[in-house]
Amino acid sequence: MSQPYLSQIETGTRPVERRATLVALAGALDVSIADLTGQPGDPTDPVRAAAAAHVPAIREALIRREVGELEEPHHEVRQLMAAGGAYDFAAAAPMLPNLLGGLHGGDLVQVAHVGTYTLKHLGYADLARDAARLAVAEARELGDPAWIGIAEFVRILAMPPEMPGAPTRLAQRVADEIQPHIGDPQARQAYGMLHLHAALRAAVDRRSDVALDHLREAGEAAQSLGEPEDLGLARFAFGPTNVGFWTVSVQLELGEPQLAIEASELVAPGWIPLANRQAPYFADVATALAQVGRDHEAIAAFLRAEAVGPQWVRLRPTVRDTIGSIIRRTKRNALTKQMRSAAVAVSLRQLVKD
Repeated sequence: MSQPYLSQIETGTRPVERRATLVALAGALDVSIADLTGQPGDPTDPVRAAAAAHVPAIREALIRREVGELEEPHHEVRQLMAAGGAYDFAAAAPMLPNLLGGLHGGDLVQVAHVGTYTLKHLGYADLARDAARLAVAEARELGDPAWIGIAEFVRILAMPPEMPGAPTRLAQRVADEIQPHIGDPQARQAYGMLHLHAALRAAVDRRSDVALDHLREAGEAAQSLGEPEDLGLARFAFGPTNVGFWTVSVQLELGEPQLAIEASELVAPGWIPLANRQAPYFADVATALAQVGRDHEAIAAFLRAEAVGPQWVRLRPTVRDTIGSIIRRTKRNALTKQMRSAAVAVSLRQLVKD
């Protein structure tokens, strides 16, 4: 990464829009991505603070579970899954200590998944990995290939982006492990999700051929299954629409914004009524549009992401960077109401003050 490019990032004239760019930037500065981005979101945001207030209790529950001290669950798994699917971290976080501390089986794997991405988005990567390890241990004890696949997906989710190769290799190993069982539709859903994750991580590593091979394998599994009923195994919603979402992400990571836009035009996001799928999809579409200079459409797409997943959008440094870049390159007298709204949504109010 050249010094002029680093300078453009530092001044905000060049946004950090891709995971691969974050990885390269962290490598150039010899720091981790966590050190580079710090705690995500505005620390004074009351919604983020409300969620983060429960992190000590989550940590304690994970430690107690590790030493065999379980508690009786009194929250409904269904409630937590709904909050997680809505990317409502403030609602999910209070339920996590009790559910992580007492559940078993597939329910625990699902709860650990919500715990993993809640903790990760709040900036507690080490605790997220603890929750993911709990999911894997439980799934391995169950011995069910479908749940093993889901749990290992969660473990890959918790792995830091700056680990080139390892996440893709793990996804491939586990996919190979459960491949003999994909006559079972649930195992096939997990198999497909592993290939999607492998595709994205390979794209972050800039291994285009590998990424596209994994994407094709996932697509074939999705076509054989069709769209899932009731959001499918563990509410992962694996099917053609979800593969479409991930295709946009993969093309964006590969530096192909036009292909990402074209892929998005084939997707009907309403098939998956989950904020934790729709918000990243709209943000990816917005980023691709911004990269090809379609700023007004990009802002509209960012606002769609914010409408379905406001807490998630506020915690995403790449979303903030891209919106900030659009605002900075737009003449002040040309700033639209939508641009101002997008800036306020990601705590960049200072850029649009009159």
